[in-house]
Amino acid sequence: MAWDADLDQARCRVRRWRRCSRSDPCSGEAAAMILTNGLAQGLIFFAGFCVVVLLYERLRIAFRKSAPKITLDPAEVSKLRARIARMARPALSLGPAPSPAFSKIGGRPELASDVSWPVGEEGPLAFVAQIDLEAVKSEIGFDWLPEEGRIYLFFDDERNGLADCGKIIFTRAAPGPEANPPQPLPKHRRFDERRVNFRRFTSLPSEDWLGEEWPSGLSLGEGATLEEATFGDDPDHRVGGYPSEIQASQMFLECEYLHRGLTLDYRAPVPDDLLQASRQWRLLLQIDSDPALKMNWWDGGRLYVFARTRDVKRGDFSKTVTITQTH
Repeated sequence: MAWDADLDQARCRVRRWRRCSRSDPCSGEAAAMILTNGLAQGLIFFAGFCVVVLLYERLRIAFRKSAPKITLDPAEVSKLRARIARMARPALSLGPAPSPAFSKIGGRPELASDVSWPVGEEGPLAFVAQIDLEAVKSEIGFDWLPEEGRIYLFFDDERNGLADCGKIIFTRAAPGPEANPPQPLPKHRRFDERRVNFRRFTSLPSEDWLGEEWPSGLSLGEGATLEEATFGDDPDHRVGGYPSEIQASQMFLECEYLHRGLTLDYRAPVPDDLLQASRQWRLLLQIDSDPALKMNWWDGGRLYVFARTRDVKRGDFSKTVTITQTH
């Protein structure tokens, strides 16, 4: 690629500059000029690349706006509303707690005595959140979650894009004092703390989840209004319900494919056994970018942690799948 070639040329100029500097100090200015010219060429290439990406995005948006509008007759709209109403799930939003409790996003984890700070190939994982499942049960009795215990969410940047980039630790032991990582974390993965409580709302599947498209501005009833009003411009942290997707995807299918080590191709038909298995996946946690906590998942993205009902119901959180999306 052109960018690789520019890098190779720059490396060659650096080596030439070093040789010249050792053999003839007087040639340092000329060598520095060579190095400066190489860097300038690299910057020009990078600026050109950014312009191409910007033009591509503008053309993509213009194409979407010019695409034919989807229309549904009243009977189809009625069927769609009825289907969405049947699929509605209870969910909990995570907002600031008026009084301190165990559940929180960011800060340092209050690890139980039987829990160690997880470490990946590049060092300790970033602590994201801790949730009290007994407090969750007091708001919504999810039939697929243990009725007591605590979960901790950590994130491994080095494994982003793989099913296990998010690590959930479950314990029934009492929490301990705030822990420190075994080694310092990168600055962008040290988050400020917010204690949270739970607010119940009705979560509805999106058109992406359903694999359908419907007209823009279509009113889906009171449930949709409630979900939109729950968050507004605030970060969308939640337990349970459906994900609030940034990119178009059917995450329940993506979970099953990732769990099996497969790549999902939306153009290919989904085998019946895989489709059936995918219905076991539930959204465990959605963690949004949160400027107040200095928490930014790339470009304002989100973490989505899913679990299979048959696993977590018996306290097994070792097979969760984490999906990341960004703008």
